[in-house]
Amino acid sequence: MSEVGSMVKLREMLSPVSNFHLDSSETCLGIVAAVLRRKGKEDVVILSKGHSAPAFYVMLHELGLLSEEELYSFADIDGLPSHVIRGLPLIEVSSGSLGQGLSVANGIALAKRMDGEGGRIYVILGDGELDEGQIWEAAMTASHHGLDNVIAIVDRNYFQLTGKTEEILNKEPIADKWRAFGWEVVEVPNREGEIERALREVEKIRGKPKVIIARWER
Repeated sequence: MSEVGSMVKLREMLSPVSNFHLDSSETCLGIVAAVLRRKGKEDVVILSKGHSAPAFYVMLHELGLLSEEELYSFADIDGLPSHVIRGLPLIEVSSGSLGQGLSVANGIALAKRMDGEGGRIYVILGDGELDEGQIWEAAMTASHHGLDNVIAIVDRNYFQLTGKTEEILNKEPIADKWRAFGWEVVEVPNREGEIERALREVEKIRGKPKVIIARWER
């Protein structure tokens, strides 16, 4: 399905539930698609930006891992939950409270190192989520331990629940902040092809964690 087709499916899915986090999910579609295309058997994907679960579900549907009926059950009492939970296809980490995904990724990365296992950990973050102090504690930890199998992708869409990001808490210069914490940084437009190319680029880098800042262009 094309990116336009994915957005149509997302809107159809969310229309019955008052367009629950529609904008935030739309800007996450290309990110989720690119990450799932790169995901290997040993890799873990963490949707730290948990309210964008609808985007993840649309991509699972496109992969044949969710039926049409399951997709349209979103937020029903017995249907798909509003945030992803472990046990759903390709979901190994439940989401909910913002700011925790990167810390969980660090724990998984360290455990893989100790057990001699391979695999990358992809963490999808919201730009509003960067208000959480735990993100920066985790960023410092990943750098300290040289967790080069941790790859964060920031959905830089310039808005969060209560308004524009820069009016609520200034985020820029985002790239310089991540670099100051010892991360390799790549900035790209938030388009699926650009994100996938950036993922291929950073996956080759050794010795430090990596972050892709995907900037949304309206």
